Formats: sequence, C-alpha cells, structure tokens
Amino acid sequence: MWRAFLPLLRGDVRVRARSAFPERVLNVCSARGISLREPRFVSEEELAFSVDRRDWRRLRAACADIGAEAHIDGVAGVPFFLGRLRRRGALLTGLALCVLLLALSSCFIWDIQVEGNGDVPREKILRVLAKNGVKRGTFAYSIRQHDLCNRALPELPELSWLTVNTRGCRATVIVRRRVPKPEIANESAPTNVIATRDALVTEVRALDGEAKVLPGTTVRKGQLLISGVVDTDGVERPVVGTRYLAGKGTVQGRTWYELSVKIPLTVASKRRVGEEHRSFAVLWGEKRVKLSIKGTGNLSTECDKIISRNQWALPGGLLLPITWVTETRIPYETVSTQRSRESARELGSAALEDYLASRLSEGGEIVSARVADAMQGDWLLVTLSAECREQIGTVVPIYTN
Repeated sequence: MWRAFLPLLRGDVRVRARSAFPERVLNVCSARGISLREPRFVSEEELAFSVDRRDWRRLRAACADIGAEAHIDGVAGVPFFLGRLRRRGALLTGLALCVLLLALSSCFIWDIQVEGNGDVPREKILRVLAKNGVKRGTFAYSIRQHDLCNRALPELPELSWLTVNTRGCRATVIVRRRVPKPEIANESAPTNVIATRDALVTEVRALDGEAKVLPGTTVRKGQLLISGVVDTDGVERPVVGTRYLAGKGTVQGRTWYELSVKIPLTVASKRRVGEEHRSFAVLWGEKRVKLSIKGTGNLSTECDKIISRNQWALPGGLLLPITWVTETRIPYETVSTQRSRESARELGSAALEDYLASRLSEGGEIVSARVADAMQGDWLLVTLSAECREQIGTVVPIYTN
C-alpha cells in the first residue's frame, strides 16, 4: 500500500519522450540509475512513463545526450501541491489558522461523560460540576482535582469519590457510589415469626423462642409460627411469669399459586414502506448546524429514527469539538397480524413463570406446575397452577410497654 503513496509523497512527473529509437531512452535511464514507472509505447517513436520529481532534470539531460526530446505530460503529489500553496498566501494563512484554532479548541471541554454513577442521576452530577466550574467550554488545564472533589462531594451525599479525567475536548467523570451504613440489628429485641402466606408446614426449626406449629399442619397468612413470648412454669420459677425472647428460626412449607394473564391474539407490527431518508448536522460545542438536504423534511408516515454521532479527532487520538451527526429515518406502517394459540400460550407461560419466581422467597423452588389456556374473544387466558416449596416465616417485632 505504501508503494502506491510513496510516488505522491516524493512528487510524480508523467513524461513523454520522443526519439527515433525509443529503446535508447530506456537504456540510458537504466545506465544512469533513473527509475521509470509504468513505461508504455504511445507510438513507434514516442514513449510514456513516470519518474520522481528529483529525477526529472537528470532524465532531461540524459535524453539530450542521445538526441531525444522529453516533455512533461502532467504532475501530481505533495511537493507540487505545497508549491502551488506558496503562491497563495491567503489560503495558506487560512489553513494554518484553521489548524491552530482546532488545536486550541481541543484544550477546552466540549463533551462530558459520567461513569459509575449507577442510580444517581447524571444530570444532578453535571449540575453540581457546572456549579463548581466544570462544564462545556471550561479550560481543561484549569481543573484542580483535589479542590473539585472537596467542593462537589458535600453536595452529592450519594457519592464517596469523584475525579475528572480529560483527553482532548472530552472530560470523563468517574464516580463511586457510597456504601450505605448497615442498620445495627438488635439481636435481643423480642420478636415473633409469622407466616407470609397460606401453606402446609413441612419443617420447623426454632432457633429461639417457642414453636407454635408442627409439621403436617396447615397455616394461614399472618398466623404465629414461632413465638417470642414464652410462659414459664409457675412452680419452678414463681417469680417470673413470662419471658420475652427474640423469636428466630425457619419454617419450610408447601405453597400453592394460581396465576393468570391475558395474551392478545391480534398484535400490531411494523412494515417498512418507501426508502430511508438521511439528514446531517454538525455539532460545534453546544451549537448545532443542520445541513438540509432535499427530501429530508418531515415524513407524512410514522418512522423509526436512528441517530449516530461521530466525533472528529486528530492523528494520535486528540479529540476535537466537532461532531458529525447522521440522522436516519425509516418510514413504516402499522399492520395487524395474528398470533397463533401455541405462541400465545408459550408467551403467557414464560411470563407467569418469571413472575412466580420473583414472588418466591430466597431458596424457594417450584415442585410442579401445570399450564392451562382458554379463549376469550381476541384474547387467550393463560393460567399457571404451581406447587412450591419455600420458607414461609418472617420476623416481626413485639411491641411492649
């Protein structure tokens, strides 16, 4: 590939040599070390080829020694282009100023990205940074990381750490979420364990407190399973009548669920119509310059919009404040299609299974499941009946005076 560009870098001269014996031109060039490219006979007395700019004078002298005539048919390459620019001072000055302005503009921040913010709104972080001097148009080398962190973090209690890295005209704000302080549980506070749902008890493990149910019994939602209020024997300990304990433990049980969902049999889908339309724009900092092209106006039909942004950069990865925006609009029309009963049943079954898995307690499992469906007009009613095994006990505090 470089071999094709090297002649353009050195300057390429297309030559036509006329002689009664054109082959003498080839011989004299070979003898004097003049490299010829793409030689071809135009006629019996004329030969065409290309040489480097630095070999042109030697070629002309060699042709004069053998009585041949050589003249330039055309030139191309960087040296000739720069030579023409030397005679156009205004154009050369404008080009230099343009390069200088682009290089200077890369020293300012025109694009800000936020990483690691999680559920903290990006707009909130950018608003606090703008208040502390980091916004679009800020001189990149004026940012003091330590001072910025000390000023911004008190206004962002959700964050524990913040820094700003700049590269070209882009600033990357890297933040870390603050780990919330865990609540200190009072292990000695009196509690009960009650049922979270109706179930058939299969196993009871009371770590503290007194079990109020036995395996094989049926319990209702909210029923007491492990009590933290224990009555002592009055004969053995006549002074203490009731003890309050931290009722703890696990209660495993069999539970049953019946969930239903309606799936429409008629669905709307998109069908592409016509050709896609493209419009272009240039973003310079916060300013947008729209480039109007014929046929890119408002479409009469609905359309999908795809926006792609390409930020320009200099060699070496130096970002510029110029972004080329391409907006592609694909027109479509909405058509109604029929969904088969089998696909609707599969869709409803998958949705119900996911919902059931979200309702089960940690460690719970589905023992058996059965799916049934029934037509209701343009809808399919899908019902999931499942038997599960899960932990049904939850701890609630005992309020005492």
